[in-house]
Amino acid sequence: MILAYEGRTPRIAPTAFVAPTATVVGDVTVGDEASIWFGAVLRGDVGRIEVGPRANIQDNAVLHST
Repeated sequence: MILAYEGRTPRIAPTAFVAPTATVVGDVTVGDEASIWFGAVLRGDVGRIEVGPRANIQDNAVLHST
């Protein structure tokens, strides 16, 4: 699930993979060939989150920037 929050919309590279059960919210950037796996949650609702090129966020990880 990809969600905007308070005017901030996730930016996901066309070559990135986001699993259908992952949640990406707000000010989040996902780089080229990066992957966000099943059940992961990235909440860029307070601060920015950047996932660099070819990085991966594993199953059920939670990232919340404050």
